Amino acid sequence: MPVSHAPEMIPAERRTRIVEALEIQRVVKVATLSEALGVSEITIRRDLDILEREGLLARSYGGAVLRKRSTDDSGPEGAEVEQAAEKARLAKAAAAMIEPRDTVFLGSGTTVAHILRHVDPELEARVVTPSLAAAAETQGLRLEIVFLGGLYRPHLNAVEGAWPLDMIGHFHADKAFLGADGLDSKAGLTTPSLAVAAIELAMIRRTRGEVVVLADNHKIGLVCPVVICPLDQIDVVLVDAGVDGEVRREIQRAGPRCEAV
Repeated sequence: MPVSHAPEMIPAERRTRIVEALEIQRVVKVATLSEALGVSEITIRRDLDILEREGLLARSYGGAVLRKRSTDDSGPEGAEVEQAAEKARLAKAAAAMIEPRDTVFLGSGTTVAHILRHVDPELEARVVTPSLAAAAETQGLRLEIVFLGGLYRPHLNAVEGAWPLDMIGHFHADKAFLGADGLDSKAGLTTPSLAVAAIELAMIRRTRGEVVVLADNHKIGLVCPVVICPLDQIDVVLVDAGVDGEVRREIQRAGPRCEAV
């Protein structure tokens, strides 16, 4: 715990120490902070309420979790991903959920596209996607690919506009698999892109089975400017083992089942 016993600490300094602890641990407990900082639990709860209003954390049962903010508009995957192994495990777990003759929506982003690297080459199912990255992964597979045409955006490696939205309306999917630019128990599933939000919300609304979101630990607690949906519209969140158990429980309290793979 990167805080020390300091009874005379002024409130601003105390809150700075709380944020520092969150940056390292991602989750803090009221009782632990109270003991470490030498103040009452009531004082700590008041500090956490203030920090939550400032958008620095999200209150959880008995403590708080880190909330990061993003204004990045570089696309669904943002900066180059460092933890490829964790993302591969998420994609493999999602691939195992696709059953023969399913019609599935795949959203934008490389993590979701990589689901197709892990499906059985003999699997017969239909994939509906706006993602060129996903379409590029289908060579040698027996899948039927429905590519949603529209205005191509290179920074998204996907299409947008009225055409893909209209085409989505022609399907009732058995499952939808979406990536996460940002996923927060209170802010919901978010993205920097208005175009991505419109298409993925349309997919959610046309899915009669499970809506599955793949979120590595870098995306948990991140809040992007555009809301796709609250978490109670998602059925399953797949996370990697780097996501703390309390954070997973906080996600589940918001609605979806949260599974670490």
